[in-house]
Amino acid sequence: MATASQVKAAAVRDYLGLAKPGSVAAHLVTAAAAMFLAAGGTPYPMRLLFTLVGGGLVAGGSNVLNCYLDRDLDALMARTRRRALPAGRLEAGRALAFGVALAIAGLLILDRLVSPYAAGLAALALVYYVLVYTLWLKRRTAWSAVIGCAVGAFPPLVGWVAVTGGLTLTPFLLSAVIALWTMPHVWALALSRRGEYDGAGVAVPRTGVAVKATLAASVALVGASLALAPAGGLGVLYWAVAGGAGLHFVYLAGRLWRDRPGAARRLYGYSIVYLVLLFGAVLADTLVFA
Repeated sequence: MATASQVKAAAVRDYLGLAKPGSVAAHLVTAAAAMFLAAGGTPYPMRLLFTLVGGGLVAGGSNVLNCYLDRDLDALMARTRRRALPAGRLEAGRALAFGVALAIAGLLILDRLVSPYAAGLAALALVYYVLVYTLWLKRRTAWSAVIGCAVGAFPPLVGWVAVTGGLTLTPFLLSAVIALWTMPHVWALALSRRGEYDGAGVAVPRTGVAVKATLAASVALVGASLALAPAGGLGVLYWAVAGGAGLHFVYLAGRLWRDRPGAARRLYGYSIVYLVLLFGAVLADTLVFA
């Protein structure tokens, strides 16, 4: 029989799982890269800290609310039915309160300790992800990944505004990279688990259409990533990573024509590595050539 401390530890893990730490980490990497690029080096440490903490809490809260709203769909899919809410390990009402608390705390930190502009952008991302994408688009259109891809594009804008107080072309290119990355990332997962998505009633484009759209978005993604180099004043380190990692991304997307769902699984896994590599290169290049 589990002890009280073991039960508490399991509950903490479940609450953290609702926040999707991996997704939050990706948000923080992209926001930090934008801040370093905007500062032309290392931004003011406390502003960096408060932006990442505030933004991370908002992202975590958004994910919890996503899990709360999607708990019925999650219960129908093998990949997600073991999550805390569909499995019944946590009460839905407490998860809702947890998500709201995280989001409010993050917005307050951004508003009071960074800037109201940054808080406003984060709030817009929260509303779009929870209400527009999760509650509406995801259940109604097979093209939700296209319409909803703007959600992940907000962290670079928040990071840029936190440093400069305004927006220029460069942060929108950073956002475009994430928006274009979201489409093949989401569709690769859907293609690798097509039967589960269909069984849960989650709309996904027809396989042939999804494959073509994934390849097109992947090519556009590489183009946007390369356009970021001259716009952001990035050097040879970034060029090498963006070019090499981007070519491999397109190669894996092209493999979808011959090998599904195996290629889809590989593309989905690599898409996460690619995003970390690309924005890590932004950080590294900025620090090396600052």
